[in-house]
Amino acid sequence: MKNFSVKSIGQVANDQEEMAIQLSAEYAAGLSGLNGFSYLVVLWWPNQMDSDEARSMLEVPKPYKNAPDTMGIFATRSPARPNPIAMTVVDILSIDETTGRIIVPYIDALDGTPVLDLKPYTPSADKVEQPGVPEWSAHWPENYESSGDFDWENEFMF
Repeated sequence: MKNFSVKSIGQVANDQEEMAIQLSAEYAAGLSGLNGFSYLVVLWWPNQMDSDEARSMLEVPKPYKNAPDTMGIFATRSPARPNPIAMTVVDILSIDETTGRIIVPYIDALDGTPVLDLKPYTPSADKVEQPGVPEWSAHWPENYESSGDFDWENEFMF
């Protein structure tokens, strides 16, 4: 198998005042044309979870209360995986093309987490009208917007 090199384009900035994606200055020009999109797909590296042990996990005990007792790692959104690449869809609150800063209301990544890539969320490529899901997760919200009101604490085993 071939190895690949990936370079961070910035990092997550989570502090008491705001959450943001802060691009390195050399990538700020890449934000041109992003204004007008309401959502952004953020690919990030969960570096705090990156270890040989986490990369070797292929099965895990059920992370969700209604899930099967053991699940393959590719059936979860866990950061423990052979290549710990995470993806989050976020609302874009504002974009500063000059400073390379994108303000978001929330991202499930820690302060300083490396950002690998950004892509505009486009319904023609990213939206599936009738996705199939396993029975144990069929009661989950049907979309991102209603997910914030869902009782996720009652779903996870941790």
